[in-house]
Amino acid sequence: STIRFADGAICEIRDSAAWAAELAGAGIGAGAVASAERRWPWALAALAGAVLIIAAIYAYAMPWIAGLLAPAIPQAATQSISDAVLKGLDARLLAPSKTSLQRQQEIAARVAALAGAGDSLPPHRLLFRASPTLGANAFALPGGDVVVLDELLALAKRDEDVVAVVAHELGHLRHHHGMRQLLQSAVVSFVVGVYLGDVSTVVAGLTTLLLESRYSREFELEADAYAGRLLLSTPASLEPLIDMLLRLDAAHAKNRAADRGGLFGVGDLLSSHPDTAGRVSALRAMKR
Repeated sequence: STIRFADGAICEIRDSAAWAAELAGAGIGAGAVASAERRWPWALAALAGAVLIIAAIYAYAMPWIAGLLAPAIPQAATQSISDAVLKGLDARLLAPSKTSLQRQQEIAARVAALAGAGDSLPPHRLLFRASPTLGANAFALPGGDVVVLDELLALAKRDEDVVAVVAHELGHLRHHHGMRQLLQSAVVSFVVGVYLGDVSTVVAGLTTLLLESRYSREFELEADAYAGRLLLSTPASLEPLIDMLLRLDAAHAKNRAADRGGLFGVGDLLSSHPDTAGRVSALRAMKR
């Protein structure tokens, strides 16, 4: 045992048991913390308390912190991450789109027309790809890229349906859902990597993380509400978004066993959702 005095002096005791007996004989016992550590009920209670505190931080504090940090992440950093993820997806899961350039431009023009609605559009770039693996999907990357897959265009009955899906993805961009999800999942390594300029360490396992993540119900409803406001502020209606939610849910229900989960947008409109009925009800309530 070692005793340290206020003036910096140190006293080393070889026989700890004898020293403890001397202290006990002098009426000096172990402190409350030391006594509690020797009692299993107290130790277990302390462990349970620590677990509850950590769980509360993850469930409540982390989303709040992520909500504050996400808008402050430099655009150059988010774009760098998005570019790296898109490059990885192009190599692994995505293929060049077979949709004609004319139709791509027509859809992009319809999306741009939403800017005249009551809520402005976040900075974005509309991209088209194909992917039999991901199926009828669309997703947004945090840097502003919104990727629409040919399989989604095939599922849609008209371009208004595609625009409604893109409006939903723009809602995720507006509220920084992708970055918030990423921060909540890997806050420490992400923040350190971004602010130290070592983005490569962040994006190393990012594609896998994004494929395995899903948006929370709160994020989905928030993106739905944003899309709903956009569509209601134009001659369009909410029916295309509602129809696509139901159509996508039915389409992906056939492939639940093979569902890959979320990729920012891939976790919302792109995989089957048990709460689709609730989301549709919320959208229909907006029309009243």
